[in-house]
Amino acid sequence: MDGNDVRRGAGPGGPGALERVRAATAAAHERLDAGLDVLQRPWTLDVHRQWLSLTWGLLAPLERGLAAWAAADPGALDVRERARADLARADLRELGVDDVELAALAECPDVPVPTTRAAALGVCYVLDGSTLGGRLIARAAVAAGVPPRACTSLTGREGSGRRWKDTTAALNAVDDDAVDEISDVATATFTAYERWLAPLSARRTPPAGSAGFPAAKPT
Repeated sequence: MDGNDVRRGAGPGGPGALERVRAATAAAHERLDAGLDVLQRPWTLDVHRQWLSLTWGLLAPLERGLAAWAAADPGALDVRERARADLARADLRELGVDDVELAALAECPDVPVPTTRAAALGVCYVLDGSTLGGRLIARAAVAAGVPPRACTSLTGREGSGRRWKDTTAALNAVDDDAVDEISDVATATFTAYERWLAPLSARRTPPAGSAGFPAAKPT
């Protein structure tokens, strides 16, 4: 153990950085999940297209900010293999969205822009974690009739599990002083998702027995 280890991860008997970030962001994360409740709604092609359009609007500026940070802090995390905005555009093309419609997609103006490694880890904590939950959404979407080739941005490129482990390992290696910044940026990212995806929150599952498509069920 080197002299810095007492400042990293956890003190004797205390929670590690990952647990602290998870606890600090829990309210924002739960609020986002509760508002969307994606596995308990009718998942139609129209809903999927709206999901892709809105998530592209988040991914594009978030990934641009990560790329700018990575240019100044190379070697920390590979942000290129984490990119999914291009996959969201490809998914939309699979649904018949043309170049004119793609060019008109709106970007979220209120995403955090990382200027430090801690801030970048806060963004990656949310983005990498979302690819794990994206597996469930992708299965539900395909079960509801969405073409699998239009679901690639939900899970990202091969190796999402490894990238999540890389992110959590990097997070657990930070100094204690960085944990608050990671938590603040991750919370801001969850909040940006909640606000930008609000149009989807209005499209909740209809009550049992009411008109509507059957809710997709994970396989």
